[in-house]
Amino acid sequence: MLLLKRISYLAVLTFALASLPNAQAEESPEKLLEQTISEVLDVLHASDQQISLIDKRTKILDLLQSRFSFDIIIRRALGRNWNLLSDSQQNQITTLISDLLIRAYTRELENGPKPEIKFLRTDDLGSNKIEIVTTVAYKSNFVSVSYRLANIKGRGWQVYDVLIEGISMVSNYRKQFDEHFQTKNAADLLKLLEGKLEE
Repeated sequence: MLLLKRISYLAVLTFALASLPNAQAEESPEKLLEQTISEVLDVLHASDQQISLIDKRTKILDLLQSRFSFDIIIRRALGRNWNLLSDSQQNQITTLISDLLIRAYTRELENGPKPEIKFLRTDDLGSNKIEIVTTVAYKSNFVSVSYRLANIKGRGWQVYDVLIEGISMVSNYRKQFDEHFQTKNAADLLKLLEGKLEE
């Protein structure tokens, strides 16, 4: 399924999907984003003698979950299909996709060089939203990655979408979820995601 293939590809380029801590008056969203990305990459590239791969995944997941709401991204990606899920299914799908993203990211980057990320500019999108434009250099490839953030009450600046070479992650996922739900249901999606985690 195209959805599952995309999960691995997008994870590598976007975790950097790194989220933001709660906003602090003395630090800009750009600085907070850069700091978070650095923390995630430091954990990932710590030597195996310092921390095991399993512990790396757990630590990265804990770090991101404490600073980034996966549920917002996933709910927006599911779009109208979100309302087809029970509360339990919503929680399960959010957890499964989050785990798959973390696993794909750590698998791809654990033995590779650290990506080099350059912050180019910040564009004001209005309505308390901004877009931070970066480039990512990884294994001789250069990719444009833009983070769209909203200043959410009670959370501070949060990433709500990521664009890779101008393609929205949320829109890309939404199209695939829409295709899935045309012929299948939430239970089928859960089985698919669970099977992928067992591979």
